Amino acid sequence: MFKTVPRDKISLNIVRQMREAILDGKLQPGDQLPPESELLTQFGVSKHTLREALRALESMGFIQIRKGAGGGPTVMEIDMETARDSIANFLHFKNVSIHDLSEARRIFEPYLARLAAEHLAKEDLEKLKRMNDSLEAAIGRGEDITGGKDEIDFHVTLAEASGNPVLVLILNFVNSLLIDIKLRLEPGLDFSRQVYESHVKLYQAIVAGDGKAAADAMYEHVCQVEEGLEELQIRKDAEESPELSDISLEGGELKAP
Repeated sequence: MFKTVPRDKISLNIVRQMREAILDGKLQPGDQLPPESELLTQFGVSKHTLREALRALESMGFIQIRKGAGGGPTVMEIDMETARDSIANFLHFKNVSIHDLSEARRIFEPYLARLAAEHLAKEDLEKLKRMNDSLEAAIGRGEDITGGKDEIDFHVTLAEASGNPVLVLILNFVNSLLIDIKLRLEPGLDFSRQVYESHVKLYQAIVAGDGKAAADAMYEHVCQVEEGLEELQIRKDAEESPELSDISLEGGELKAP
């Protein structure tokens, strides 16, 4: 199945061959890779090089190395969490801003809200209501709900209802970056109340089957979250750099008086 690898970038060549075999369907999720001795012969490499390549494949989510009798490298289906984290890790090095994330959300989340209003199943509507009830109870206890499971799952439910795995993946990695921002900025109870009220408005439009109202409510919600987070970012920057304390925000850009 595999070919002897050239001497340059040996482990990367092994990774490429195995990745292609998995993506081409020659190896299926649940399949065990050939024994180590056989792989060493096929690739013509040392144990150290082979094991380095297998660890790389495991970190990418393509295989799981199981220990013990009957163990060894087993092909896995890459899950949403692994794919999301890989993209999120890449974007962390691109200095993605609150505005960047919000711009992406304004493009696809109103569409998801419209679809939900037109097609969401009864059980999903019940899930949305339970999430909103949970958010309301948490706020009543004085808890900050932003970045919490129910707040995020509300949006994830709308994405999953679309049946489009690309949109689900986009939403997941955007949310992943937003959660990091929210944890750093600590929005607080007033922000949480605004989020909850937006979710109620969204839910009401979706239950009514009003696609336009749902899309408009989602657009407004995304803009509101962007504005709130950017204001918090300015305050945090001012605390960390007092010379920025007089800077204001206009049109999504920082403006000095």
